[in-house]
This record gives sequence, C-alpha cells and structure tokens, in this order.
Amino acid sequence: MIFDPQRVGKYWDAISKIVRPGDLVADIGTGTGILAFLALRAGARHVHAIERSPAINWARRVATGEGLDTKITFHAADSRDVTLPPVDVIVSELIGHIAFEEGMVESLFDARRRFLAPGGHIVPRRVALKATLVHEREIYPSYIDCWQERPYGIDYSPLRDEALKACYLTTFSDRDMLCESQTFFEVDFQGNEPTLLEGQRSFEASRAGNVNGVAFWFEAELAPAVVLSSGPWSQTHWKQCFAPIPEPREVRTGDSLVIDLRMQLRRCRSDQFLLELRVR
Repeated sequence: MIFDPQRVGKYWDAISKIVRPGDLVADIGTGTGILAFLALRAGARHVHAIERSPAINWARRVATGEGLDTKITFHAADSRDVTLPPVDVIVSELIGHIAFEEGMVESLFDARRRFLAPGGHIVPRRVALKATLVHEREIYPSYIDCWQERPYGIDYSPLRDEALKACYLTTFSDRDMLCESQTFFEVDFQGNEPTLLEGQRSFEASRAGNVNGVAFWFEAELAPAVVLSSGPWSQTHWKQCFAPIPEPREVRTGDSLVIDLRMQLRRCRSDQFLLELRVR
C-alpha cells in the first residue's frame, strides 16, 4: 500500500492542504506510519499514531531511523481505548474494499467526539460506496459455478451457497458494466453517525447482457477537490469488489433491476460487520 501512488499521493495532497504548521495530529490506524510521517512533513508539531496491530512496531523502527521518534507518540491500542489531548486534525486510512468494513465509521466518529478540537478537520471528509450491475467473466465460473461439478463423484454443490456469500477482488472495464454506476451510501464525517446503512437503488440496463453480480468501489473526498477512488478507471491496490448473485439474469437495454443492500456496522466490539445483498 505504501507503493500505491494513487493512495499515498492523494493523501499527501489532502494532508498538505489541511495540516498547518504547529498542528497536533492523530493518525487512526497508522499501520506502518506513512500518514503520520506525511503530517510531520506538512508541518505538524506532533502526531499521535494509533495502531492495534503489530505493524506499529515497524512504524516505530522507521520513525527512529528517520529521526522522528520524538515527534510521534505511538499507541499500540484500539483508538477507542486511547485518551488524547484535543487535536487539530484527525487522519485515517481505514477504508475497506467496500468502504466501511474495516471500522472506519465507528473509529472516526468516536475519535471526532473525544479527540477533535473545535474547528478541527478530519481526513477523509466523506466516503461514498458506489455500485453497478455487471457481467463478471472469470470469478463466477471459477469460484461459483465450479461447485456444481462432481469432482471424484462427490457432490460439493452445497458449497456454492457459501461461495455466494463472499466478495471477490477483481477489476472491471466498460465492457463488464451493464448500467451506470450510482452512489449507494455516503458517510459524511462532519455530519451524524450512522449505525445502519440500508437502502435500495433501481438500475436501468444501458445494454443487453447477463447480470451475475454487483461491482462495488468507493470514492473518498479527502479534502476539498481531493478525491481518492478505487473505481474501474483508477489503478489502486483496492481494485473493485464483486458480489455474485445466486441466479444470473439476462437483461435487455432499458430493463430495470433493483439492488437491496444492508450494511450492519459494529455497535459494539463483539459485533461483526454484516452485508446483505439482493438483486430483484
């Protein structure tokens, strides 16, 4: 991810716009520390870098090697267990392949309530989940329909249901997309905190084809005029997500299909992130 020029370049563009000399910054989910280092480069006087995984040890090593260990306080913890003085800027890159499954909503709204000083800023400002109906050409035959075969005479067909519950990383081109994409959900980190993302969208086929699933990606507004996208026209490590549907549907130009989508965010730490999808 460090070597993803879209990811790091867009975050640098945003951080250099938002962080001012002398700011105190919190980096939620710092990983190997790249956003913390960029905040210092932009002029932050100090960064609180928070990470619950062992990757924080790698960030510490890099900070020491760069002579920045006195300017960064590392917190090996979940951000919800950390207490900080008021900070001027919160930065975070907890964006998942389908935008919200890595806990960004829960962590950033908690950090905003407890860490952010009045008039402070959050990077990203808002994150949207985009979707469209697609004809996927490799995953569906190789990972879904393969279970209808009988290898060595054994009926593995019940596992097709399990394969349908997964989301698969891939890339899409114009030839795969049968409709115009739409924003399904958008979370504004300057607004109210959602606990459930639920809704439906109607999609009109722009050409004939075979719909066998839904493509997802995100668009994140990091700062004014700075947008990071994992869409089909970008080149990022996120790629796009493919959610297969049980029965492919033939459509003609002008046909309409409805996507029902529900995302259950984690109200408490014992909760699991849940995604429920239906195409009708």
